[in-house]
Amino acid sequence: MDEKEIGRVWAENYPKLRNNRDAVQICEKICRLIREESRFEISIPRSGTLQRVIDGCGISKAQFDEVEKGSSKV
Repeated sequence: MDEKEIGRVWAENYPKLRNNRDAVQICEKICRLIREESRFEISIPRSGTLQRVIDGCGISKAQFDEVEKGSSKV
């Protein structure tokens, strides 16, 4: 799954977070996937790696943070 596909799945599920458990789980898994991918990016300074991966997927940092904090649980 490439960054474009991850972004598409996010865009499809993020709006459903408030009333769909499956959407919450999918977005949480995407957050974990992005965190893992950012750990393996060697060519970019550590401080900018997560943001680069989030940007590459076309995901807003605010949305990413909301899902990671769990504030969108059903």
